[in-house]
Amino acid sequence: MVLMSRFAVAAESALNRIKINAISKEIRNGRPVWVKRRRAAGGPVARFANLFFRWAQNPVYVWPRLEAWQEWEIYCFRKLNGDAFQAFAEGNSVVCAEKLPGTSLSEHLDNGTLTTDMLGAAALEFRRAHQLWCERFNGPWSHGDAHLANVLYDEAEHRARFIDFEVIHKSCLSAVERHADDLLVFLQDMAGRVRSDLWLPYSLAFIGTYEDPEVIAALKHRLVVPRGVPRVWWAVRTRCINGRELRQRVQALRDAL
Repeated sequence: MVLMSRFAVAAESALNRIKINAISKEIRNGRPVWVKRRRAAGGPVARFANLFFRWAQNPVYVWPRLEAWQEWEIYCFRKLNGDAFQAFAEGNSVVCAEKLPGTSLSEHLDNGTLTTDMLGAAALEFRRAHQLWCERFNGPWSHGDAHLANVLYDEAEHRARFIDFEVIHKSCLSAVERHADDLLVFLQDMAGRVRSDLWLPYSLAFIGTYEDPEVIAALKHRLVVPRGVPRVWWAVRTRCINGRELRQRVQALRDAL
């Protein structure tokens, strides 16, 4: 267990340092946009990440081909946010996405301003997005990397929006499996960061607002801290929180559900 824990810490540190894309804030046609540029080493890094994902039995992958990545980023942004914002390609290695209103839930958590209302708004956006048809899956859409930093909360509209679509679920998964994995990733991120007294109320506010019994049943089935290689990915996702504390939190949520 000590060796596994050390490897998980090393893996987390390595993944945090890996940046496939460089991101900058710029102006296009008078509007602020986030500009993603694939780094020169982005291709090899993406392939390395995919090897690690397969080893850790994580059901997602990073687009190694530039054209496929650009198409997916733009497709997802327009699918979810095209009501008022746009994304477009520049050249063969850049994606521009108009700046969305709001602050990430990760920032709110770090600043101590995260609330159950925000988590409810996030759950509503998860549910809405999960009902959108996606040609790639020939079924409902899913995010693949739905941690708190990839969910923005707009206080003025009391709504959440997704960002960052560099990762995609494997198409062999069913829609229910993909949606349950999105919820699990979100909860794993919270599990490693929120205070113990906030874990259950925050988690239940999120799950209770999502309100899809089939997906929640699949999520509950996955709310078991694994052993062996998959445990490494859980450690990375939960920021290497103490194993005993993690198991207690996960079991408390299972019991509450």
